[in-house]
Amino acid sequence: MEGVRLHDIIIIGAGPCGSYIARRLSHLGYRVVVVEENVRAGDDICCTGIISQECLRAFSLDNSLVLREVSSAKFLSPSGKCLRLRRESSVAAIVDRVRLDMNLAEQAQEAGADYLFGAKATDVLLTSDAVKVRIKRQRREATLKAKAAIIATGFGSALPRKLGLGEIKQFVIGAQAEVDINSVDEVEVYFDQNLAPGGFAWLVPTTDGKGLAGLFTRHQAELYIKSLLSTLSRQGKIASGEVARSYGVIPLRPLPKTYADRVLVVGEAAGQVKPTTGGGIYFGLLCAELATNTVHHALLAGDLSSRRFSHYQREWRAEIAADLRLGYLARKLYNKLSNKQIEEIFDLMISNRIPDELPQWEEFSFDWHGRLIYRLLRQQALLAPMVIPKLRMVKWLGKNLTVDQKL
Repeated sequence: MEGVRLHDIIIIGAGPCGSYIARRLSHLGYRVVVVEENVRAGDDICCTGIISQECLRAFSLDNSLVLREVSSAKFLSPSGKCLRLRRESSVAAIVDRVRLDMNLAEQAQEAGADYLFGAKATDVLLTSDAVKVRIKRQRREATLKAKAAIIATGFGSALPRKLGLGEIKQFVIGAQAEVDINSVDEVEVYFDQNLAPGGFAWLVPTTDGKGLAGLFTRHQAELYIKSLLSTLSRQGKIASGEVARSYGVIPLRPLPKTYADRVLVVGEAAGQVKPTTGGGIYFGLLCAELATNTVHHALLAGDLSSRRFSHYQREWRAEIAADLRLGYLARKLYNKLSNKQIEEIFDLMISNRIPDELPQWEEFSFDWHGRLIYRLLRQQALLAPMVIPKLRMVKWLGKNLTVDQKL
């Protein structure tokens, strides 16, 4: 394509993972081009933007992106019973999700990365000495060529499947809207199978009387977000339910294979997302760092083979796979609960004073849910309302987790 120089790495997708890798590899001296289907970074996003303080620090994210600090949250049952978790210090922050993408893209461009906005990657072709990415931009087609490519498109791209890497078949649908909030000053999370079947809903204050209301569900997201907004409006928590909505699909399981000759898959495209909350920024950036290191050392060694790139999958699995497995189990269990069982669990948690104790547990973490889920699942009283027999649960835990396994 006219005006595009030769590159070492092609990155497909200008989300947080794609731009983070672009910045890192550009700083290392590589020629990088980012191909983004939207006309700018930050377009077409359905994300609440809640990330941990750990994530902010680990990846030196700009503090000016933070809209609000989070130190507490309310969890509400179908009947309105409330569990409140609170810590003295902030554990998370709500960031401006659009500006986050734009900021990371700007940093990558300042480091020397090229960006092609409004360019859709339609295919990835592998040869013995290069990878070629076919793109379509402004009704014109072109082919980019580089030594390696990284797919960071977000969930739903057909590119991994075309490369023989499999596909993710377990997912939920997210729906969200920006709303005017009335007298709600902390995050509220709603567990109600009638409100969000197979998922949960939320109301998150951001800034200046604004907030985000949304939900995850397995189907009919448009119907359920409309119902949620109407409910919140009737309760007086938001000014009106008649607002614009956005939608997205969130993977619940990882991609079977995240590497091929000269190609890696990162972030939501790889299913590196918490199945519990649908959060993908922190885990995605952790894996983006691993992908950066893999590509860098492969280029230094002159070996961009599938065998060399397989190190990436082993590394990210060692880092987060246990949490992904436990999170998926917890979601499967929750899917089987009726509202009556959810109420019983809320009652048991309240009577056992778990909301008071849980923030002090060693296993409590905003990002790392595995150990916390493991401890909660071993609370026999909490398992009583669940439809899956406790003996089956203990057998599953024994099969899938060992004492020395990293969680």
